[in-house]
Amino acid sequence: MSRVVNRCEGPTDLDQVWGHRRKYFDLFVEDYVQSVRRADPVLVELARIRISQLVESDFDVALRYKPAAEAGLTEDKIGEIADYPTSPLFTERERAALEFTEQFALQSSSISDEDCGRLQQYVSAEEFIYLVKALSSIDQFARANSAFRIEPPEQAPPGLAEDFIVRRSVAA
Repeated sequence: MSRVVNRCEGPTDLDQVWGHRRKYFDLFVEDYVQSVRRADPVLVELARIRISQLVESDFDVALRYKPAAEAGLTEDKIGEIADYPTSPLFTERERAALEFTEQFALQSSSISDEDCGRLQQYVSAEEFIYLVKALSSIDQFARANSAFRIEPPEQAPPGLAEDFIVRRSVAA
């Protein structure tokens, strides 16, 4: 049950909470989807799930980004995200992206030129810009869903359904 007391009518927890500002939510979801689509699907999905774990958003942890699965991201690798520094399943590129993601989510004010440079050893300047924009949208959505305690959905909500599916059996 969500922490939001005065809920709207709607079929899901997400609709009942965000329905208070439907136009804002629709605009946000449109920007969110466009932002994640611009970045490498595997990097963005690893980052999205890691942020969701860090901020304890069960809603976001339950989602899976279809393009990442199509690009070869497996549930085995997803299950190892918290152990990315030592897991043999991750490439150096993925480790750099996840390290940057954790710093972005936990203490973005301390990101240094060196931190940016480390990631940019593995991504182009354009990829870096798109990834940072995606991280911003992902972080905002996951933190709000965590604060509201939005329950994991039965199916991907409208606006996200084209790009996301639900994997209910994965623990946060």
